[in-house]
Amino acid sequence: MKKTMTLTMIALGCLFVNAQASEKLAGNEILKVQKGGVPDKIYTQNKPHLKIATYNIGKNEASADVADFTALNSAIKKIDADIIAVPEVDNKTGRSQKIDQLKKIADANKLYYAFGKALDFDGGEYGLGLLSKYKILHTQVVKLPSGNAEQRVALLAQVDVPGFDSAPIIMVTHLDWQKDPTMRTEQARYLLDISIGDATSDFPDIASSIKILAGDFNSTRDEQPLKEIRYFFNEVTKEGIDTRSWPAVNPAIDIDHIFTFKGQKWNVKNLEIPHNSPEFTWSTASDHLPVIAELELSEQ
Repeated sequence: MKKTMTLTMIALGCLFVNAQASEKLAGNEILKVQKGGVPDKIYTQNKPHLKIATYNIGKNEASADVADFTALNSAIKKIDADIIAVPEVDNKTGRSQKIDQLKKIADANKLYYAFGKALDFDGGEYGLGLLSKYKILHTQVVKLPSGNAEQRVALLAQVDVPGFDSAPIIMVTHLDWQKDPTMRTEQARYLLDISIGDATSDFPDIASSIKILAGDFNSTRDEQPLKEIRYFFNEVTKEGIDTRSWPAVNPAIDIDHIFTFKGQKWNVKNLEIPHNSPEFTWSTASDHLPVIAELELSEQ
């Protein structure tokens, strides 16, 4: 009898402790249950492939005339990617002579485009964008934690890339620039929440979808924000490739990056960060160099 009462008391005590613990949970400590979504698939032949780049165009301020897109359009043509993530874009601001920069580039290069507003600025908008050879099916702009600093966002765009059984979601971002990485780290964590469906988005199956994250992270690979990103993403790298991308005239640091979600497996067929050469002076187009990757999907 005593033994039974003792066991009962222990059980009640456990329930009390569990109840207390539950009361202390805010809710976001628990991963959401994922139901359905994009199925796993291994490709042994006819593997889907994608050429993707990230290219901070610096609002075309590298040009002596912000209305002259000659160098920038030449750069886009030389990159020749299926999809380009484009941080630092003006949309009809006074400083950019009221030009819709992304549309101007897209029209000149016969590309689809999507713009993601980060903030209102100088009579227009400032943000980031995406250029694509293929139709953009759906987009969403998600605000990232920014505190009292400049508002940062992520542009999510699902692109109808030929050869893929499921249209990939491209996540374009441009993180905080301040030397203290605290805000960038918080922004990186929120990007992870978006990618696994723990933050609200318009993409119900985002956790299992094919995802690529690209942009200007204002962080080198050894800094905490990118360590956070690597929890769910693999950085696109290739042995022997120097990934420093800024400043374009003489690169010192790697702050522009491309990541693939760990739910997929990709083969990096080629990775290029082109430098100034007799063929083309990249520093006349932007203060950043493009990061260009050719990827082959081996597992969806």
